[in-house]
This record gives sequence, structure tokens and C-alpha cells, in this order.
Amino acid sequence: MEDLKYQIDLLTALNERLLASEKMYRHIAEMSGTLFAYFDYKCSPVKVDLVGPWDDMVGEKIANHPYDESYMLNLLLDEDQDKFRIHMLEIEREGSETDSVEVRSRNKRFWLSCLANVTYDDEHKPLEKIIAIKDITKIRMNSEELEYLAYYDSLTGVYNRNYFVRKFRDMCELADSEKVSVEIMFVDIDDFKKINDSIGLLFGDELVQEFGQYLKDFNNDETLVGRFGSDVFVIAVYNPCGSRSCDVIYRKIQERLRHPFTLTNKTEIMITVSCGVAEYPDAGRTALEVIKNAEIVLYKSKERGKGGIQYFELDILNKFIRNVSIEKQLKEAIETSGFQLYYQPQYNASDGKLRGAEALLRWPDPEGEGFITSPSEFIPIAEKNGAIIPIGNYVIKEALKTMSDWRNKYHIPMILSINISAMQLEKENFVDSLSREITLNGVNPESIEIEITESVFINNFEDVIDKIKTLRGLGIRVSLDDFGTGYSSLSYLKNLPIDTLKIDKSFIDTALKDDSSGIIYESVIQMARRLGFETVAEGVETKEQFNYLRERNIDIIQGYLLGKPISKVEFEKLLIRQVP
Repeated sequence: MEDLKYQIDLLTALNERLLASEKMYRHIAEMSGTLFAYFDYKCSPVKVDLVGPWDDMVGEKIANHPYDESYMLNLLLDEDQDKFRIHMLEIEREGSETDSVEVRSRNKRFWLSCLANVTYDDEHKPLEKIIAIKDITKIRMNSEELEYLAYYDSLTGVYNRNYFVRKFRDMCELADSEKVSVEIMFVDIDDFKKINDSIGLLFGDELVQEFGQYLKDFNNDETLVGRFGSDVFVIAVYNPCGSRSCDVIYRKIQERLRHPFTLTNKTEIMITVSCGVAEYPDAGRTALEVIKNAEIVLYKSKERGKGGIQYFELDILNKFIRNVSIEKQLKEAIETSGFQLYYQPQYNASDGKLRGAEALLRWPDPEGEGFITSPSEFIPIAEKNGAIIPIGNYVIKEALKTMSDWRNKYHIPMILSINISAMQLEKENFVDSLSREITLNGVNPESIEIEITESVFINNFEDVIDKIKTLRGLGIRVSLDDFGTGYSSLSYLKNLPIDTLKIDKSFIDTALKDDSSGIIYESVIQMARRLGFETVAEGVETKEQFNYLRERNIDIIQGYLLGKPISKVEFEKLLIRQVP
């Protein structure tokens, strides 16, 4: 009796251990997030034991739907049911090396994998097997999101830069084999920074999104649309011809831009775009070279005005390459003080006496005679890349130092004119810096005249006027240079606190040939005199021009007729002749 009790206790203990082990394994299976199914073919019907979070993953109580093949098939999409059935049969086939298979449930994706070898009897029939089913919905969603980000721009849905370049390169390779061409067009929203500043970054992004989604409609088997920057898009057209070309797309874009984009805050925004077009293989030997050249002509399009289109030309590329070279040399010249000032004399028209000089920047070639290039070429480049600030500082310091030397040597009363760029004048400390340099060099402020052009008034008219008034309050003279080349208007002159009006060379060139131009020229001189301005005629090259100007009571003459720009040493020879 005791033996029987002992055996019962032993069996109970073993059963409890088995139950505990089973509970532990079921907990592990639940926590793993994997569904397990154990098939026992020794039983009839086949016994199936399910382990894992089946209820949570399939969304139904398994107890209400005992596992069988039809139940599992009903969980899957119709197009994946055959795949699942074949996979199950493959698993049961002895010697098979079946890989995992992915099937989709009606609301999730599952990954099926055989986790254990199927055991077989002597007749090669399965005795038991285990399959595992894993929910990979999040994994696939993350994978698809990463794949999307790898190929598409997240804001607009068009191709991103990297994928566009890859697709465009493939287009070019196919074009080579089929002996056709590929066009690429850069599309850039004009003044986008100003738009962003006015409506805010979020609505700026919304505008880009709206425009990008409009461009996305052009995307097809033969047309690619991508985004390269914040407001820069690219469009490539394979074998452009007839209605399928960048020119046609540009015209359609222009038609769309006749109407505003309406944002979610009900703001209506009108925009213009500038475009640059290049064609493979004419504009480059490689896809990347053509992309680069299309971007270059885009910049050229912007230079020529907003809302236009520019096609690739070799001259544009050559000029761009030269400008890049000049930029590099400018940087070196600034670091090594590679500039020099020349001085062009100015004379009073009435008595021919020396009035003073204009300091003019020159860039001598360190390896030979002459100059690297003219100011008309390198000054605009310096203004674009900001190099005009250190260059302008050099001009001021060198000119004032020279003026100080001449005053101490020759004691001749004269006025030195110094050109000041809009970028210099916009600097907050410009007036203080100029005043400090004048004081350091011991120069009389009344002998210094700064020359400005009408462009300084474009960005902030009131601020510039205040600075000019401050300069004149210090005794420094102010001259308006190149009058007649900008948005010149006789009516706005009365509002400018200036001392001198320099009339551009183009005026005198036409005044002698055209009566109407002559009348305008005379009117400018008379009005300037009535407003109390001194008048300077620049670019005077002939005796005929000189006599014409003197008869009309111009105050000062400057030009090659009376003196070309010369070095400091040569100008000193002129000063020596002026000494009484």
C-alpha cells in the first residue's frame, strides 16, 4: 500500500514538474511573439497543439476555431492561400530544404518558417512537425518606409536627389544604345527665401509640397521628376520630341503659375520659376556632367531675370569656368594683397585746374605685365561672393594712406574719390570704420568723397539716407556715380543728400549724336546745378565732347582726354607739376 502511495506521489510530482515546465515554455512562447503549431500525425485525426499568442495575433479566440488547414487558409488573402498550401506540403516532404515563406493575413503579414525537422516513419510518412508563424507587420512597414525614403522625397513624393541621379544615369546609358538624347531641366522657385520669410517655414514647405505634387504629374516611363534642394526640382525627358519635351513642360508650368497656390491657412501665393535646360550627350559626356551644366544655365537664367528659361550654350559654360577661376584667384589676391590702386585725375572744366582724383582698383598680373582682368569683370564676382568687403577695406585704407602722403609732401588742396559698394554701405559699422580710418591717417574729411551708385538704395532706402546724412555731417562728400544707367529719375534727385552728380559716359556718347539725348543731358546739368550739386562728366575722350560739356557749364571733366588712370608714382609726377 505504501509502495502504491509512493508511486502515486511520484507520478503527481512528475506531473506537476511537467505542468510547470509546460507553463514555463508556454510563457516563453507567448513572450516571443511567435506562433507555434505542433502537428502529431500519430493521432487520428491529426492532433494539433498551438502555443503562443494566437488569440492576440489572429484577432479571434482559437478555442472557437480549432486549428485546421481551412481555418488557417481563411486567415490569409486569397492570392496567398495557394502559396501557404504548397509550403505546408513542401515541409512534409522528406529531404526538402524549404526556406521561409511570407504570406499576408487579411490585416497583417506573417512569416512562416519550419523550425524543426519533420520526423518520418519507415514508410516516409510524417510523424510530427513544428511550424512557426511570426508577425512581421511592423518590420515590413519599417522596411517599406526605409525603402520609400531611399528613393523618394518625403515632402513632395517625387524622386529624391540620389535616386533621380541613378535613374537619369540609366536613361543616358539607354539613350546611348538607342542613339537618342535626354533632356534635363532644373526648375527653381524665384525669391523663395523672401517667400519663406514672409509666410514662415511651415507654409513655405507646404508651398513646395503643392508645387512638387503638381510636377509629379509629369512623371511617367519617359519622364523623371525629382527634388534636388529646398525649392529646386529637376525634370528629365527621354528622347524628347513633339509634345514630349522640356520646352512643352515649361510652357505648361507657366500656364499653371498664372494661378495662385492656396495654402491651408487660405493664403494665396503667386510664384515664378526660373529654368535651365541641358541635353545629353550634347551638353556633357556623362550624366553628372549634364546635370552640372543644366544647373549652371539655371543660374544664368536667374541672372537674366526671373521667370525665364535658359538653354545650354558652350559660351555660358566657358564663362562659368572662367568666373570660378577668377573667384579662386580673388581669394589668393586678398590673402596676398595682390591689388593695386590707380588714380584718374579730375579737372575743373572752367579753368582746367586739378580738382582731384578717383581711386580705381586694379589687379596686376604677378607673372607679367598688364592686369589679370578688368574691374568690370571681377568686381561683380566679388560682390556676389562677398569678397567685395575685404577688397573695399583695402581700397579705403590704401587710398587714405596715399592721400595722407600726398598732403604731407605736396600741400595741394584736392579731393580724393573712393568707390563704395552697396554691400559695404550696408554694414552697420561702415560709418564708424570710415571715420576712424580718416582720423588715423590725419586726413581732412572734406577732402574725401565717397562714390555710390543707385543700387545702394534698393534694399533699404531710409537706412542708406541716414548713413549718407551722417557722413556728410562729418564733412565727407558724397557723389552719386553712373547717373543715367540705373533706375534714374530726375524727380528723385531732390530727395538725395549728395554733393556731386557723376553723369555716365553713355549720356555724353549719345548727346552729340541725338538731339533728344542732348536736351536730356542739358536738363540734368541744369537741374543738378539748381539743386546745389556739383556735376562731373566721366568718360570724356574727345575734344568735341569736352567743348560741348564746357559750353553747357559742366563743373568737372574726367576721362582719357585729360588723363588715364595711372599708378601712384605716376600721379605724384602730375602733382609735382601742380606745386607753385
